[in-house]
Amino acid sequence: MNRIMKTVILALGLGVLWLVLIIGSASKSGRAADHLDAPLVQIDGRIDINDVYAFTRGSNTVIVMTLNPAAGVLSPTTLKPGVRYEFAIDNNGDAVEDLVFRLRVSHPDHGGRQNVILQKAVGAEMLIGHGGTVIASGKSGDTVSVQDGGSLFLGLREDPFFFDLIAFRRGLAFCVPDPAPDFFAGLNVSAIVLEVPTSSLIQSSSNIGVWARTGAGGQQFERMGRPVINTVLIPSGSKDAFNATHPAEDVATWTTAATASLVALNGDPAYSAAAARILLPDILTLDTAAPSGFLNGRALTDDVIDIALTVVSKGAITTDCVDANDKTFLTSFPYLAPPHP
Repeated sequence: MNRIMKTVILALGLGVLWLVLIIGSASKSGRAADHLDAPLVQIDGRIDINDVYAFTRGSNTVIVMTLNPAAGVLSPTTLKPGVRYEFAIDNNGDAVEDLVFRLRVSHPDHGGRQNVILQKAVGAEMLIGHGGTVIASGKSGDTVSVQDGGSLFLGLREDPFFFDLIAFRRGLAFCVPDPAPDFFAGLNVSAIVLEVPTSSLIQSSSNIGVWARTGAGGQQFERMGRPVINTVLIPSGSKDAFNATHPAEDVATWTTAATASLVALNGDPAYSAAAARILLPDILTLDTAAPSGFLNGRALTDDVIDIALTVVSKGAITTDCVDANDKTFLTSFPYLAPPHP
């Protein structure tokens, strides 16, 4: 399937989708991972978080946020001035952020490059929404040094998400001959990649929780930790409301809805209730002292589709037979593959 055909499918609204269509009674709108997961973010890809990754590299931890689904096709290739792009870190297990990395950008110059400022916010600075100590500044497209160690990158990269969307649309007809099984091959995203010393993230243990969020003023546009929560478990009419809340509210506010969605997928109320207790709150948890890999963080190479299919269907569906990304990931910073032309 060539890029033009993919563009047509995306424009028709079949585009980027994920497991929500498994639920026969659910909304038939297009989704994938967390691409275009709610009405508000469908307006502007620059505020739409596609995926979040967190994994260790030696003594460092890498956190990644991708935005602008199908960048250059459906979405812009730059980020939005005035928007806060934030990584929230919980290092004591209470589902409340203890540390925030806050990124802001300027308007693009004539070459499409943006000035980038990264702040580290703690305490009251996190609540204010615009405070923090500047720990990095530079230009998009460059690898920027971070104060006290580490690196920052913002720019166009190849979309690391992989999934057989077309087989999914054919009634879950996975693992049959297909000339282009990875629908996302050839598509790009905007990526924020931050690598910092693990010691700067942890507190009393090696465990942290990570989620990403976008917002401006007092409004939170979107948040994401794990790749299945809002897209699969939250009803179509509540997706913007979910994005406006916070992980510490998830168990009390969203457990009933998440459990009902899981029951619709696998038919087992007891199993679904247990799974909901594991999947909420929507935080990507990472034990930095253990090997990274979903559900312990999320590495770029993790086949989250297969894992999620297995979990939400209680083993009825275990694979889409797309086991790797279409481009090889880099072994050094910024790790994501360069963008497609």
